[in-house]
Amino acid sequence: MKISNFFSKLEIQFFPFILLVTSLSFCKNPSLENPCDPNHSVYYEILLSKIFSGNMGNHCGANINKVIAPIFFPSPGHYTEPNFITITTITPGATIYITTDGTTPNSLSTPYLSPSSIWRLAGQRIRAIATKVGMEESAISEGTYSILPLKTGQTTSYSVGDDASIGSGLTINYAEPKVDQIFPNDYTTIDQSTGIIWKTCSEGLSGPTCAINSPGVTTGGLATLNTSCLSLNSANSGKGYSGYTTWRLPTMRELLSTNDASKTSVTILNPTALPGTVNYAYWASTPYPPSGSDAWYLDYSNSNSYATTNSNPYHGRCVASLPPVETLSYQDNGDGTIKDNTTGLFWQKCSYGQNNDAGCTLAANSINWSGAITYCSGLSLSGKVWRLPNRNELISLHDYTKSVGPKIDQTIFPNTVSFAGGYYWTSTTNAPGTTNAWYVNFTTTFNNIYDVQPKSNSLYVRCVSQ
Repeated sequence: MKISNFFSKLEIQFFPFILLVTSLSFCKNPSLENPCDPNHSVYYEILLSKIFSGNMGNHCGANINKVIAPIFFPSPGHYTEPNFITITTITPGATIYITTDGTTPNSLSTPYLSPSSIWRLAGQRIRAIATKVGMEESAISEGTYSILPLKTGQTTSYSVGDDASIGSGLTINYAEPKVDQIFPNDYTTIDQSTGIIWKTCSEGLSGPTCAINSPGVTTGGLATLNTSCLSLNSANSGKGYSGYTTWRLPTMRELLSTNDASKTSVTILNPTALPGTVNYAYWASTPYPPSGSDAWYLDYSNSNSYATTNSNPYHGRCVASLPPVETLSYQDNGDGTIKDNTTGLFWQKCSYGQNNDAGCTLAANSINWSGAITYCSGLSLSGKVWRLPNRNELISLHDYTKSVGPKIDQTIFPNTVSFAGGYYWTSTTNAPGTTNAWYVNFTTTFNNIYDVQPKSNSLYVRCVSQ
């Protein structure tokens, strides 16, 4: 699959290793260099020289007839700014295969073809192996990445400790709409924070500003918009719209990434990058397990998201990138805190009012929005600094696969409120009516992901820390 020129530079097979060797070469200390110590650049310089010269003799006990293990670049870990994962091996002509579920990779696994955004693979245990005919396959390399959720877009603060005053989240960075050089009527937009490749226009519209055919935007049920996206794969005599043959409707996680909490209408983050957005509802491909006849949508007219009858006449904007891997991954730290391996955030295991024990016993307490901010900022737990989560942070805990509430990992977050009206506050204010704030719904007694309530109402609370 092709990507932008900016990211395609990352595909150069040996760039990360050569960069590493070069940088280490400038820092040589002759008294510390040891040709048999893998921690020093001279070891790899000799090894690389032998490989390219065809000398297959052992080097300091290393089997040169064995493919060199894959290298992850940048190094696995937590990131607070957008980045892309490149996997390479310095063995010329070797092929890399990966798994993202922790299973052992082999030559039947998914081949590694191009860099992928950390956002797409965050929280997954990535394992890689390199193979080459006539050589012993490499050792397995593995790594896990985490990255913060996107910023919500809210920049006006309404209270100390709220969304905008904290400003947590991944920088939002869209490229300008790009016309394809081969198919000059085809425009795509890359979200450089997430790696998502969007069709610039809503279905039915075209052109650099989506003005062509306006107002002839496609309107229809989920099946209509799904078919419309899939039909892009056969465009241009089978070469695909803009040369891509992987078009589809976005997942709910992808669609929500476009939503801007600072706006009162047409709540799309970047209307220049994704122009011509209809001030109404757009379909997502993520199923709604409680009812097969319903489907998720995002409504740009008021920024909220619900599941409703999948035949309703809504709109769609398609994506061509590989779908994000959305398996949730957590670590119970045994001290009343939970680490989310996808976002790197730390969460209060139990809701406000519950005992800080293994089962989060006792009933959770509800509290108004101001009280929720005060409670979280004053929380003393595991020596961390706590706060009320913003909308994008709290929604990252939502489990879309569950048909019965609470729609959250019930082993990791036991006794989460799941009865009617059991919503959880976020620190994000509702821009059209600032006496309201956003909540996240983990119940299945009401068919929404998030919406707003008056700040004077009493809802439930789970605090977050970085």
